[in-house]
Amino acid sequence: MIEHPPRRVLDVGCGAGGTAVLLRQRFPDAVVVGVEPDAALAELARAQGVTVIEAPVERASVHLENDRFDLIICADVLEHLQDPWKALHELRELLAPAGQLVTSIPNVRHVSTFWSLGVLGTWPRRTRGIHDATHLRFFARRDILDLGASCGFRMRRERRNMRLLEAAAWSLPAAKLLDFWPFRPFLTFQYLHRWDLATPHR
Repeated sequence: MIEHPPRRVLDVGCGAGGTAVLLRQRFPDAVVVGVEPDAALAELARAQGVTVIEAPVERASVHLENDRFDLIICADVLEHLQDPWKALHELRELLAPAGQLVTSIPNVRHVSTFWSLGVLGTWPRRTRGIHDATHLRFFARRDILDLGASCGFRMRRERRNMRLLEAAAWSLPAAKLLDFWPFRPFLTFQYLHRWDLATPHR
């Protein structure tokens, strides 16, 4: 998803630093700064060599207002926020003029939602995935595109993670066979997008 090698990376919701490790394997010269509100995870990320801002995502810009990043990653983060629109607006100001934003967001339009609501008659609440009990916001593809556009971003690339059953990796090959309209929206459990700035900073 990353178009050109970044020099400075902001990993929003960096967790224990796993993404930072992968980034440095591919881009050895990249400096990674993480934002992580969980103290235990932040300490693990520091052990991986990540400079960590230990604060809620919504307040990241307060600590980084004079900094600019070539790449900002929001990997399964925005759906956990009360106001992802405000957070993205603020992150936009931290992106260098030619920078890239990469987001990954679960797709609530997945067939598992219809199964739970239409057949079982209940909203699914799980410990992870699309219906993680800690999710505050839910997005289908159009919602994701509207979110990015409303915050001043332009979508440049899209990738879909497909499964018939979200929690079952073995269902990927079957989902890939059906990766075309009209099945695609219902078998995509996660969308990844790369964005750039729709208009440059003044």
